[in-house]
Amino acid sequence: MEVQAMQVVLAINPDDTRTLQTQVYEEFRKLILDGILPSGAPVPGSRTLSEQLGVSRNTVIIAYEKLLSEGYIESRANVGTFVSTNLPEASMRAAGFAAGDALTPQDTPFRPEIAPPSRIQKVRNPKDTRLTTDFWIGGTEPKAFPAREWRRTLEAKLRYGGGRIACYTDPQGLPELRQAITDHIGPARGISAEPDDIVITGGTQDSMSLIARAFAGRHRAFLHEDPTYQGARFLFHALGYACTPVPIDRHGIEVDKLPDTGPSLLYVTPSHQFPIGVTMSLERRLRLLDWAVRTDSLIIEDDYDGEFRYEGAPLSALRGLDRSGHVLYLGTFAKSFGPGLRLGFVIASPGTRRLLSDWKQLFSNGAPWLEQAAMADFMGNGGFRRHLRRIRAIYMARRDVLLEEIAQLFPGSETFGHRAGMHLSWRLPQPDAAERLQKLAALQRIGVHLPGTSASWISPRNRRHRDHLLMGYAAVDEKRIRLAMAALAGCMQEGARTQ
Repeated sequence: MEVQAMQVVLAINPDDTRTLQTQVYEEFRKLILDGILPSGAPVPGSRTLSEQLGVSRNTVIIAYEKLLSEGYIESRANVGTFVSTNLPEASMRAAGFAAGDALTPQDTPFRPEIAPPSRIQKVRNPKDTRLTTDFWIGGTEPKAFPAREWRRTLEAKLRYGGGRIACYTDPQGLPELRQAITDHIGPARGISAEPDDIVITGGTQDSMSLIARAFAGRHRAFLHEDPTYQGARFLFHALGYACTPVPIDRHGIEVDKLPDTGPSLLYVTPSHQFPIGVTMSLERRLRLLDWAVRTDSLIIEDDYDGEFRYEGAPLSALRGLDRSGHVLYLGTFAKSFGPGLRLGFVIASPGTRRLLSDWKQLFSNGAPWLEQAAMADFMGNGGFRRHLRRIRAIYMARRDVLLEEIAQLFPGSETFGHRAGMHLSWRLPQPDAAERLQKLAALQRIGVHLPGTSASWISPRNRRHRDHLLMGYAAVDEKRIRLAMAALAGCMQEGARTQ
């Protein structure tokens, strides 16, 4: 069986004083010594290489014979020629340097001294394989993913429009998907937008990265709720923004605590505050928009799980109330469809949208065509609405079980954010009970991960929300919720006995 050899890049110079055979030999040997051609890699045939280099076949054969005699390549009968698996001793030295030779600055490989970001947001629990139940925030139910419908949609796009995958698309996003989002977001979130107002991204984190880069020259102050989503704060801090926390209460961000100078970028999660879960009141929303106009600031509205509302009519998104173009609305399919899709969008005013579109083109030339095209069809034929109805029912049932267990096993507790979203926050009635329960669960090794508002979520000066436990229930079925809550209640009882 003949093995297909890779193409190799050789620098052959007809004006070189060395013979062509010597140039081929030495260039090939250098590729092997530098590790560019690894042991066992197939070598191009003499005829193929001679045509590639524009030299006679005999020139290549002579060079190959020398490489073969010195042990750099080996021939296998009826198969082909390969880089030797056992290279000669000389090749073990770094790139042909003799033992004891000193490396000059020109020879030393370039290793840029670039510091990595100081803090990284973890989107999944690295210890989840050792858990029976993980209440990690942001998890979705993988079994609820509409795999059959999605596969049919992908196959149809490849069958009837697959040629478009060979073409560049609009960096702002596929027009069909932007139209589908416009049709959905109006009645669902109260946002009046045109397809041209939308920029398709690789998800919320990609949207924030795009905004941070685009406005770095004008807005250097980044304001955020306290506590807040770590991924936003860590990103803007890593990019050099001055980050300032602003406290929240039961009605959302405290507008009176915002600085009256600008311009700034303000990050908020008004529909389901992350991570406490409160919903920003209409009065606060209107005051916040007035503040943005007065200070010429931009508000980044992250509507990460706005598709999930279980009780009462949802308030219009902040972007739906905005008449001055000061709100950048971030939407995502990560929670409503699947994080692995990596598809999100920004809705902006015309001037801001053009800026974001230009930066998107500079960064990546747009999102992948196939996922955009499939999602546009999936939304257009009603598949997305059907999927949302199914998973809303699943998540609401799990939320109901969790609330029931908290009420029965931990009387006097208070919950926040349970009317919407995919997680709630839980406050026990006793002081320091949250931290004590977390420690007991870890010590007794019950296999339950119980996240809380740790120091990474909240500023050092904020004492108000440190006693909250954060319960992501979307990825935990009813049976495991009941077992986990019973185990946590047992931890508390055991802890009380041993005190």
